[in-house]
Amino acid sequence: MKKIFRSTNLLLMLAAMIAFGAVAGMAQDPCTDADGQTKLQDEFDALYADKKDLNVRQKAIDSGKTFLEKYGSCESAKVRADWLKINVPKMETNLRVARDLQAENALVGRFDTAMKAKNFDEVYAAGKEVLAKYPEKYRAAEIVLGSIGFDEAYKGNTKYNDDALRFAKASIADIESGKTFTTYGVAPYLYKTKEDALGYMNLTIGYITSVSQKNHLGSLPYLYKTTQGTSEASKNPIAYELIGNYYFAELNKIVEQIIVLKAGQDKPGITGEEIQKIVDEIKGKVAISNGISERAMDAFARAYTYGQAPAYKAKMKTNVEEAYFRRFCK
Repeated sequence: MKKIFRSTNLLLMLAAMIAFGAVAGMAQDPCTDADGQTKLQDEFDALYADKKDLNVRQKAIDSGKTFLEKYGSCESAKVRADWLKINVPKMETNLRVARDLQAENALVGRFDTAMKAKNFDEVYAAGKEVLAKYPEKYRAAEIVLGSIGFDEAYKGNTKYNDDALRFAKASIADIESGKTFTTYGVAPYLYKTKEDALGYMNLTIGYITSVSQKNHLGSLPYLYKTTQGTSEASKNPIAYELIGNYYFAELNKIVEQIIVLKAGQDKPGITGEEIQKIVDEIKGKVAISNGISERAMDAFARAYTYGQAPAYKAKMKTNVEEAYFRRFCK
């Protein structure tokens, strides 16, 4: 009797559990969950109304996806579900574009803020990142990064030389190849024309190469290009001064060689033939020195003409006179 009772109780419990499961299953049918659908719809609508806060827009997208997961196949939610299926992907695309624009504006703002503060370490750091991410849109930053080094090197700060040379050369290559620049730099390193930008980029390279790197010969092609055309840089006296300095240094080398050759004529036991050979060599070097002297005079005279400060003009005038003396011995 006890065994029968126990079995009967077990069957009753099992039947109750099955019945409860059936009721629970009916209660969990999402398509009959009107309150749940309404709640999620209201949540989405409230979030969707905020168009400015990108984090809120992400929450709206997440809410829409949750609605689709729960009620997307329900006939009672068909209108809302169909709308979400079309618009949630659009919202995701628009949010991605908005986030990208936000990041771009933040980076460009960082660059602009550093420029205003003359924080050149930060200008170079932000500028390099800008050019790496948006090379076509913000190519003008190349010119800025090329220009800073010239001003700083002129003050004696060579910290930015390598970067200045790199970006000045990149600017020249891009301008000459016809790439698009919305502007030729950014204030205060903003040039009016393409020619002005090219002129100052060449001057930057020429100055740093000549003065900081002491590569006077290597600087000449860039300094020469600076003086050509009608750019503002073509009237910058520094280019002509550096060209004059190069020729003056070459002139001194030739003069020293001539002095050594003249001293050789007094060597004991020297023959007339040997003296004549020395004389011919001296004449050749004198001819070379005359040409170099004239180039030096021309360069220093142009530096004098374009110079403004009285002390600078006096210095260039002295250089012209020295080159003139070497040329004509007067």
